[in-house]
Amino acid sequence: MSGDSPPTTSVSSPPSTEETPPLHGVVGIGGSAGALDGYERFFLALPPVTGMAFVVVPHLEPDHRGLMPDILARCTPMSVLQIEEGMRLLADHVYVIPPGQRLTLTQGILHLHGPEHATGMVIDTFFESLAGDQREHAVAVVLSGMGRDGTQGLHAIKANGGRVLVQDPQTAEYSSMPSSAAASQLADEVLSVEDLALRLLSAVHLARLLDAQQLTRADEAAPSPLQRILRLVRAQTGHDFTRYKPTTLVRRLERRMQTQRLLDVERYIQLLESSSSEVEALFQDFTINVTSFFRDTEAFAALKSQLRSAMAKPRQEGDTFRVWVAACSTGEEAYSVAILLHELAEEVGGPPPLKIQIFATDIDQAAIHQARQGRYSKDIAYVVSLERLNRFFLLKDGQYQIRADIRDRVVFATHNTFGDPPFTRLDLLCCRNMLIYVGPELQQQIISIFRYALRPHGLLFLGASETVGAGREHFEALSHRWKLYQRGEGAAELPRVSTQARWGDTDATPHRREGKPALQTVSSASELRQQVQEALLAEYPASAVLINAQGTILFVHGQTARYLELPPGMTGTRVFEMAKGEVRSELPGAVRQADSERQRIVRRGLQVEVEGSVRTLDLIVKPLPESDRFLVIFQDRGDSAEPLDSSERATHIRMLERELQHGREALQATVEDMAISMEEMRSTNDELQTTNEELQSTNEELMTSKEELQSLNEELSTINAEHQRVIQHLTQSNDDARNLLENAGTGTVFLGSDLKIRRFTRPISSIIQLMPSDEGRPLTDFNINLRYQHLMNDVRRVLETLEPLEAQVQTGSGEWYLMRVSPYRTSENYIEGVVMAFTNIDLIKSLE
Repeated sequence: MSGDSPPTTSVSSPPSTEETPPLHGVVGIGGSAGALDGYERFFLALPPVTGMAFVVVPHLEPDHRGLMPDILARCTPMSVLQIEEGMRLLADHVYVIPPGQRLTLTQGILHLHGPEHATGMVIDTFFESLAGDQREHAVAVVLSGMGRDGTQGLHAIKANGGRVLVQDPQTAEYSSMPSSAAASQLADEVLSVEDLALRLLSAVHLARLLDAQQLTRADEAAPSPLQRILRLVRAQTGHDFTRYKPTTLVRRLERRMQTQRLLDVERYIQLLESSSSEVEALFQDFTINVTSFFRDTEAFAALKSQLRSAMAKPRQEGDTFRVWVAACSTGEEAYSVAILLHELAEEVGGPPPLKIQIFATDIDQAAIHQARQGRYSKDIAYVVSLERLNRFFLLKDGQYQIRADIRDRVVFATHNTFGDPPFTRLDLLCCRNMLIYVGPELQQQIISIFRYALRPHGLLFLGASETVGAGREHFEALSHRWKLYQRGEGAAELPRVSTQARWGDTDATPHRREGKPALQTVSSASELRQQVQEALLAEYPASAVLINAQGTILFVHGQTARYLELPPGMTGTRVFEMAKGEVRSELPGAVRQADSERQRIVRRGLQVEVEGSVRTLDLIVKPLPESDRFLVIFQDRGDSAEPLDSSERATHIRMLERELQHGREALQATVEDMAISMEEMRSTNDELQTTNEELQSTNEELMTSKEELQSLNEELSTINAEHQRVIQHLTQSNDDARNLLENAGTGTVFLGSDLKIRRFTRPISSIIQLMPSDEGRPLTDFNINLRYQHLMNDVRRVLETLEPLEAQVQTGSGEWYLMRVSPYRTSENYIEGVVMAFTNIDLIKSLE
């Protein structure tokens, strides 16, 4: 740095926690150092108390003299500091980067990097570190400036839930930077500088008004506001966000309410009910379409290393390397994987050629449409190397177009990762921007789907903040840092996928237990008859009864007397007690199986004695959709060739065999349920251990905070004691001065610069009749007992010339006084009035 640089500002130790206001967010401001007008207007529009810290990162030459702190200090009452290494952010402070430095933020502490690191995109670097440190509490502001610095950092801000504010390029002195930022379509607002400041304040105010717990709190009388909003989104788009993290949804809701300038949630719900376009806009915010090419370069390098080994394995002709990129957004990550595989295919080489097939899916149709176009802004040049730009992209109409052979490898489709059947037999599955936004239960379901979709030894590539959680026993971690896993051996069952509500649904169908529809009441016999007849006509004409899960007969169709009879002493209508022959032992098990599997169950070749002859029939149990009712169909196959063994022993043996079979089935189901329960208990135990570790860490932090508070309390006690001593000393000095003045016998009056009485001594009463309540009144309001007409002129002359004046004056009663008028000087040598002193010299005058 040059010798003209101003000295760095010394910063005292942070104030105590009682005096330090809470920090509600950090605002990073990027722009050109030459466009000072934008900075000045921005800070002039801000109040002195915002609860936020402001970090100004302009483009500064290394030899530039850092005058910006002095300039900004004239525009805001907030403290303006030039950044020093290790400085901690405080609310209502402005921090300015020094020339020739690069800046990062870690745990609320600013770190400077020397001139050797100060080249390149300084604003991008700070925005990325700001996003990682403050997440949803980060705000990026792009003001007037040249170039495109800052645009790439906005991706990180948005990916972590922060806000992006951009100056309107038409109002900017240099429009390159704000134009590039606005073209990225990441900005929440593009406004003039003054409006940006006002919108920033309203956003912070709205964030304090919206409480995630209050929005998600429901009672028996009404659902929570967030549930009502999610129902409206689901009714229009067909997608259910109820299992996403509430904090994520609330942040997106804040952004939409801020855009509509609404502070009341009920008014926003009314807007959603009346505006389908706003519902679509909220859905777009919920989908979190933030991605970029080769995001985390080192992560893609680790992936390429693992893929090289996988693709180098011996293969047969016609083999296909299958890839699924879930939640692909606008396609940058899918094309990044395609480019990576293309490079590896050329590197590995050799016959037979390996066919590469990539599926890229997302629930957002607009994002999929953009991905299919394969056209991106010129800003990707900051993250894609020049070699790859020349090989895999074509520059058309100011945009980069993905090359046709790379585009043809990727199949884009609208698809719900956890609601639609997954792709299977995959060698690679990438999902790097979804798991962090959904709840733990849905995370585990998605990981189970991924395990089912992958081949054994297939690769799973997650985001830097995501893990496989409880599914880690089925995956081997190849890179803990970059979340790269390999699927283990063993078969995997497809977990039950979530059914999505469709257009027009106002509520999800309630469930008694997972996968089983709740009871649906049919109000009249005509509706029952119609329902049964429709189901029978779909099969064939037969005798049948409609029952519920308890076996109660609800409706009878055809001739069922030959298969059912009313036992003696029974008056109920339970079909299980009325069944005859082998139907009696088979029917309960068939109904249970149909209830659990929700599919048609058939028991063939059952024998029943009908009017003295043995009939063979097929028993069919069919669950009716959207209800807990079952249609029991008796399909007669004619006379049996074998006579029915009516002996008690044979009948008893058949019943025991049936019961044994049912017992085995029940035992198998119990074993499977127990295995699932053990998995859930193991997962719960892991979560409890994690929670316990977090609690221990929190306890250690609390102990550290307690020690810091004790240290601060001791410092405060010491400062308080020092203040008490100073107060005692000042009190004593004040008493000494008052006694000195009172006992000197001199009448004294202290006047301010406005000639108002500030203080006086009692002996002055012989000249001016004053009382304690007269302090603060002008001297001109009083009658002065002197035979002297020039007193006020003398006082004003002393204030102007600062030269003392002495004169002998006589009172109306004939007493003589020596009057001395002197300037009142402070300890800093400032003039703040005059002192008038009157000394009785009557004795001296009489001697004369």
